[in-house]
Amino acid sequence: MKIRGYILSAIVLIFAVYLIYFVNIFIGVSGDVSKDTSAWGQFGDYTGGVLNPLLSFITIVLLIKSLTLQYEANSNLKKEIRISEKTEKLRSFEVLFFNLLDAQKGLFESFKINMPDENNNPELLTGTKAVIALEEVIESMKESGKSNQEITDYLDKLDEHDQIFGISRAFYILVMVVNEKLKDTDGFSSGDRSVHYKTLVNFTDFAQLRLVMMCVQFMDYESTKYIRSTHEFTDVVTMLGLSYEMY
Repeated sequence: MKIRGYILSAIVLIFAVYLIYFVNIFIGVSGDVSKDTSAWGQFGDYTGGVLNPLLSFITIVLLIKSLTLQYEANSNLKKEIRISEKTEKLRSFEVLFFNLLDAQKGLFESFKINMPDENNNPELLTGTKAVIALEEVIESMKESGKSNQEITDYLDKLDEHDQIFGISRAFYILVMVVNEKLKDTDGFSSGDRSVHYKTLVNFTDFAQLRLVMMCVQFMDYESTKYIRSTHEFTDVVTMLGLSYEMY
């Protein structure tokens, strides 16, 4: 019942009490209006005794109603504050996230390694060409029966300037930032993290992504262990048709 309904009920009760009294006096017993003050005192006792409990009850109901409305208002305010805080955290996170994506892109653009050409002379390869050359070597080693450990040793020896390590570490930092900044305790969900994992994969150069998958498969870095152990990210990798066992 709305507050107007309670007010109307109180007015009806007051009217009913007086009506019952006058009907009983003037119709039931054909009485006259008394000039005796004690009689009017008794009339006051009657109306007060009947109305006070009823009006007190209505007052309590209105108080409870008011407290309930105040509680709901406070709850809505808290929800709005939480939403505002989440929005601000998300905005701050996305600034960091996309800055790191740009940094990762710049790192891959400067990626270069020396690999032997057909005449076994060192050839400087950069970016996508370097990744393709690495893939060809790994496929050749696999076809010749080389073990994963031998491939790991080859990549470790080739990466004398830690550039392959740097690429994998930059990607790992982005995965870690999503995990740490979009935690459940901060009001985020696995769905929020999944959206940003997909963004990470889709905004990463495909050659660089293949290099990261290569590192996760063969290299025993802390960064690659972390990537492999992040189950939500692994689910996204699988859903997008990628694998940690590509080679």
